[in-house]
Amino acid sequence: MSGSQDGIKLTNRPSQDNTKLANNDMPLYSKSSASLLLGSEELSNYSDTIVIGTVKEINPSKWNSINGKRPDGIDSFSLENLIYTDITISVEKYLKNPSSAKEITVRLDGGTVGNDTLKTDYEPTFKPGEKVLLFLTKDVTIGTSNIEPKHLRVTGCMQGKFTLTDDGKAVRPDKTVSQDELLNAIEK
Repeated sequence: MSGSQDGIKLTNRPSQDNTKLANNDMPLYSKSSASLLLGSEELSNYSDTIVIGTVKEINPSKWNSINGKRPDGIDSFSLENLIYTDITISVEKYLKNPSSAKEITVRLDGGTVGNDTLKTDYEPTFKPGEKVLLFLTKDVTIGTSNIEPKHLRVTGCMQGKFTLTDDGKAVRPDKTVSQDELLNAIEK
């Protein structure tokens, strides 16, 4: 069963003992900001750093609680109670605000912990081994900004992630450009 509102969906998969969440059709809160379309120049200006790298690992999802597990008494998602997933990126090149870090962590809303799944339609998706160009910003989200490890968020949600292909293209769900065109726009 699932409930949804503004791009976030709660899916409760029955466990082996058929335990289910109470009120699992309750509307959920979304903080989606992906409706504001950003061009390459705006993505660059709003980003704290821009990197080219490879997805090294998609880490296990966690609740944003002290122990990473579902808090007692929670039957819906909110800014204070949500599931997130950290993605480890091996950095090949910094295009804005270089750092000596060879790896960075990118945090996304969504994931599965036990029987609880938070799905978002505004966050980008990642695959291990995928070569990406990422526009990144500091996490200022109420529910996850203070949870270690140090991490960044994708600027403009899915708009700030491009998959770099072997044939020289930079691809995201709504746009395909040449890598050279994208790099030129960033350098302006």
